[in-house]
Amino acid sequence: MALHRIAGGVLLLVGLLAALAAPASAQASSTSTVDVVEAVGVLDDPLTDFVIGAIEQSNLDGSQAVVIRLDTDGALGGDIDRLVDTIESSDVPVVVYVGTAGARATGAGVRVAAAAHVLALAPTGLYGVAHPADLGDPGARTVGEVASDLEALADARGRDADFLVDAAESGAAVIAVPDGETGAPIADGTELPEGTDPTVVRTLDESALAEAGIADIVAPTIQQVLAALGGREVVTNAGDVVLDVDPVTANVRFVNLDLVQRILHTASSPTLAYLLLLAGALTLFFEVFQPGFGVSGFSAIGVLALGVYSVAVLPIQPLWAVIAVIGLLLLAYDLAIAGLSWPSAVGTLALGAGSINMWQIPQLAPPTWLIVVGTLSAAVFFIMMMTSVLRAQGNQALLGAKAVEGKVGIVRSALGPEGHIFVGGALWRARAPQGSGKVRTGTKVRVLGLNDSLTLDVEIVDDTSTTKV
Repeated sequence: MALHRIAGGVLLLVGLLAALAAPASAQASSTSTVDVVEAVGVLDDPLTDFVIGAIEQSNLDGSQAVVIRLDTDGALGGDIDRLVDTIESSDVPVVVYVGTAGARATGAGVRVAAAAHVLALAPTGLYGVAHPADLGDPGARTVGEVASDLEALADARGRDADFLVDAAESGAAVIAVPDGETGAPIADGTELPEGTDPTVVRTLDESALAEAGIADIVAPTIQQVLAALGGREVVTNAGDVVLDVDPVTANVRFVNLDLVQRILHTASSPTLAYLLLLAGALTLFFEVFQPGFGVSGFSAIGVLALGVYSVAVLPIQPLWAVIAVIGLLLLAYDLAIAGLSWPSAVGTLALGAGSINMWQIPQLAPPTWLIVVGTLSAAVFFIMMMTSVLRAQGNQALLGAKAVEGKVGIVRSALGPEGHIFVGGALWRARAPQGSGKVRTGTKVRVLGLNDSLTLDVEIVDDTSTTKV
């Protein structure tokens, strides 16, 4: 009995020690965690909210640092004030990394980067051209207001205020280059923001950037950014913090948009918005010209709805959008009357002109070649594909209609005046007799023939009819 008591006591002691050790190891794990947050694309509501939530969660988890990988042309409706406030009030050091190679932080991206406790650029990364603050509403903040915001951030972080003010007032920018290549010509193929004067764009290496107080680190990868963080002193909302990140032992936690956020953020891409609208419209027109309205029709409505959401968050010119829609309607009208004449030609031109000119901001427009291909594809769809389909469909309908002529069918969806009946083992679109009002589901009708709209004309029969369905 005594041995049992001793053994039990030892086990209890071991259990208590394990329980005490568990929180200590958990704490060690959380303080060695570095969160890497992807912020790629325009800063719209889904992406901005996601980054804000990720920083707040890192503070709750007591992470060692948050690294925001930023690659953006600017804001598009996102709440940048709240994002900057979140960075400034963070107890956890926030590192903004404008990477990887070729990435850029322009527009509101400059303000986000300037608010960071540590700013890193990838070689060939571009940082500058701070106005407009919002791509969708260029007049929302004046140049002076943007410059004032950036000057305040420069003072708070000890960075070069002159550069940030110039970035707002004259579109100044820097491109990071490898060590020793300060002043090198801008590399061929480097795409500068629309309207940027190349003479106000400088190429600076890490030493020059740090000496000028513009950025702190130049590194080609996240791992090298983490390696460069060790020993850096920053001032967060919690006070002075010395970063002690070990890229080998750090628990690097990559934080990405969830599925819904990803869909909503991706939908704000102009190219995707254009493709969604065009594909949805063509699929819907295809379904309209069919005898029934099936799964593809409802799918087209879903695609169109997503396209409309995309356009709603993008800056467009309504007049040109209407012209593009009129172009599609003219193409459909010409197909319906089998004219294939001037409406198709005018419709194609209107669709192309509207699609090219409907985008307010050149940076937020689909490639011109894509619009040309899309417009020509729409013309081929209406003029050639749908014409062939309707001709084949008409011949098939005539043969099938002859087979069910005189037979009695049952209304499956109310005829008001058009709906569907089941006859001859198939579902047909049918039209109620003139003056009969709405014909209810379950009513028996007799097929009279096929009209010019490829719809069956029917008459109502009484329940004593004995003709087989």
